[in-house]
Parts: sequence; C-alpha cells; structure tokens
Amino acid sequence: MTQIIMLALDGEAIPLRAIRVSPSMNIQDKDQSGQTSGTATAEQGVKAKELKVTGMIPFVEKAALTRLFELAEAKGDNGAARRYRVASPVAQAIKFREGIFSGDVSAEEQDNKMAWQISFTLKEQVSVAEKTAARSSKTTTTTQTADGATTDSGAGGDAPDHELTGFEKWLSSLNDKIGS
Repeated sequence: MTQIIMLALDGEAIPLRAIRVSPSMNIQDKDQSGQTSGTATAEQGVKAKELKVTGMIPFVEKAALTRLFELAEAKGDNGAARRYRVASPVAQAIKFREGIFSGDVSAEEQDNKMAWQISFTLKEQVSVAEKTAARSSKTTTTTQTADGATTDSGAGGDAPDHELTGFEKWLSSLNDKIGS
C-alpha cells in the first residue's frame, strides 16, 4: 500500500498515519476600554502561524519515531533550533514556508492500536507578516533642499549595517565621483 505524504521537512517525508495538520494564527490585541463596557481595542499585530501536527507511528516503525525526535532536537549552525522548509498542502494554503519545532513533542503509547500517538507543533519563522514589516521599514524619504540638492532619510538609507571592506570603500568612492 502506498502512503500519501502529507508533511515533509526539508524534503524529508514525515511518515505519520492518520495525520492531521491544523493551522492556527494569533492576532494580538489589547483592551483599551479600561473599566468601562466599551469594546475599543488596540491592534498589536499578527503573530507567527503554527501548525499542530498529530498522527500515529506503528510500534514496528520505531526508526520513524527515532528520526522524528532527531529532527525536533536538531540545531542549526548558530546553535539555535533548526529551521525547516515545510511542505504540506495546508502549509502551502496558508503560505507557511519555514518553521521550527516549538513546545511539546510527544509520543503516547496506544496499546489498542499498537502504535504511538504523535503530536508536535511547528512555529513559523520569517513569516509573511514579518517580511512585510521589514520591507515597509526599509522605505526611504527623499527631500529636496532650497538649493535643489536631494537627501535620503529613513531606515533603509544608504548607511550600511556593517564595516565596509576595502573593495566596498573603493566602490563607494567611485560612486561618489560618478554621482547618482
């Protein structure tokens, strides 16, 4: 019998039987009504999406359980939790592209089914909302002075976030000589 893969992390299939992938999203807000009965709230943004995954792994497929826990424990190059590229019809539908394991990863024995009931949560990393906020913070404002000169200001200005290398300094001076 062939099994349809409903979830893959970095291209590696997660072989769960009776899999359920349930998305959730938290839209944060804060009550602004004080002690009154008003309904005023202050929007505090859209938080990262989550995929709650449940399914079964038969006792005879112990290697699949071992591999799932290895994936959950994996660390990236910087020592933080490893970020996975998520492939799933549900993830694709809600534009959930990358995630990390978050919260509990559990495997509960189900004696009547001779299997482990698996559950874990994947939390979105570099979300669409995060990318949009980063893009909008990089906008620049061009102002023109009385003598006709223009200047750029804003978070996405020309100032680099790091020390320039010799080659970058040379390119910068060449750019200054040529002009915009």
